[in-house]
Amino acid sequence: MIILEPSVGVKKKTGINFDILSDILTLVFERNHKRDLNIYAKVHLSRVPDTSLCEAISNTHYLIKLDQTAKQTKKFVFSSLLHELRHCFQNHIWSYWPDSTKFKTYTEYFRSKEEVDARKAERLTREIIKMYDMHLAFNEKFRKVGLNKLG
Repeated sequence: MIILEPSVGVKKKTGINFDILSDILTLVFERNHKRDLNIYAKVHLSRVPDTSLCEAISNTHYLIKLDQTAKQTKKFVFSSLLHELRHCFQNHIWSYWPDSTKFKTYTEYFRSKEEVDARKAERLTREIIKMYDMHLAFNEKFRKVGLNKLG
């Protein structure tokens, strides 16, 4: 299961329901990796300008810091989360965690296999947003029709 635990600041700034997003990401990634994933990630705002990053606390616990200087659109937040979650998968599934100190230049870092791999995950942004929006619409209709109670 993938659990995203946002800080109060992230909740306020993004307005995203992270419980629903966690459920969607769990469904998508566990099915496609054909294994259970046990990832718990706290999501905070980064204090480093123009930077989103992920820190491994353990093989299952992570701290994702989202860039707070960028406009917090749904597309930006979801693509950033997908990118950083891919780094979590690199560690959790393949026991690979990048050593960012080994890069001498930004170009070297940008072209590294772990960053190229993480940017591939961003290509799922549109589909994850559609699933998220459809889930919210479904929940609203479920309540509106009265299926959450008898009668």
